Amino acid sequence: MSKLSNKAINAANPNPEKEYRLWDDSPRGLGLRIKPTGTKTFFVQYLSPVTGKKTRHTIGQYGRVTLDQARDEARRIMGSLSENKDLGMERRQERETARSNARTVAELCDDYMRDALAGMVTYRGRPKKKSTLDIDAGRMDRHIKPVLGNRLVREIALADINRFFHAVRTGKTAKTVKTGNRGVARVTGGEATATRTVELLGSIFSYAIRHGLRPDNPVAGFERPPTKRRDRVLSPEEYKALEQAFRDLEAEGANKTSIAAYRSLALTGCRKSEIFSLRRAEFDRHNQALRLPDTKTGQQTRAVGEIALEAIETAPTREANEFAFPAAKGDSHIVGVKIFREAVKRAMLEGVTLHTLRHSFASVALELEYSELTIAGLLGHRMHSMTSRYAHHVDRSLVAAANRVSRTIAERMGVIVSDASATGEIHRLNTHRA
Repeated sequence: MSKLSNKAINAANPNPEKEYRLWDDSPRGLGLRIKPTGTKTFFVQYLSPVTGKKTRHTIGQYGRVTLDQARDEARRIMGSLSENKDLGMERRQERETARSNARTVAELCDDYMRDALAGMVTYRGRPKKKSTLDIDAGRMDRHIKPVLGNRLVREIALADINRFFHAVRTGKTAKTVKTGNRGVARVTGGEATATRTVELLGSIFSYAIRHGLRPDNPVAGFERPPTKRRDRVLSPEEYKALEQAFRDLEAEGANKTSIAAYRSLALTGCRKSEIFSLRRAEFDRHNQALRLPDTKTGQQTRAVGEIALEAIETAPTREANEFAFPAAKGDSHIVGVKIFREAVKRAMLEGVTLHTLRHSFASVALELEYSELTIAGLLGHRMHSMTSRYAHHVDRSLVAAANRVSRTIAERMGVIVSDASATGEIHRLNTHRA
């Protein structure tokens, strides 16, 4: 080990293959790291009395820090070791605290998304799904960053959260944004969007607490507006009108795969994502069930009615595509609801969405006097019971209930016709298919 000098430092040429180090002997432990790029940086190496591990503390880049300054800093750090202190670690923590205090909400959102995409942010003990993260990213980009993005994480208070909520609720973040080559999305805001975005902010600030960026969550004191129950259900007449609109659209050349998916939603009570992304391999005809690997409440085996299975089985498919309801092109599944909205418009139905089909399924089950527990099982709700631990088994009583509910809905739609002989047989689907 030889003594460093300005002459030796200036004469040291980089090795293009790897970095190397020069060492000083006064004080011992001071070194100069020379990278292949030519950057020269002072550091001090020592055994930390705090961690008991070999530690390297960066002092600074040569040119910004002189050799004498590097020696003085190294001596201060080495001198603290005799007092069982690690001055280098303390200074690193001070720099990290300074960086944390200067972190903006926009930077925090980016960190959150990076870790969430890596599976390091969980919801109910499981990593968030890609579809959920896509929605989160949209809310960050369209609402959170424009309003709060430039604010420091440590500065955000409850009053800021309240102002943010009302800004989104009243449409101050409303605009039209481009999506893809030709698509556009209209950001309208509103109370529901504002509430969900504040809930996302709560998760983001919980993430900030876990990473030591602030001690508390400013969303904790936010008073959420009461949840508006979505009680809209279809009457027997409305079921019939909707099915007639489906048939008219089919006759006019509308996508039959999409319409088959909408019928399947009505007859199963499934969530949109569960039917749209259903794979043929998840179809269990023998046990009259759908084996869903990733629902909102985890992996499930969902009992479905015979008529619902037939609706799914007879939907147009493409051999090279694994999905029960394939997209017109590519290897993905259908995603759009444009045809459904047109059917609702033609049937002159107010306030009806795809989710209305799920509420209506539950309403029919209630009409048929099934218990809340049975209806929860048909819909795939989370059930905290011993029975729910065996959700991979097909409950035959649920299959019987699914048969009765789906048949009742099919009769109301006119998809099947009741057998006048009361034999209980279900007639084949009475729909127009090419």
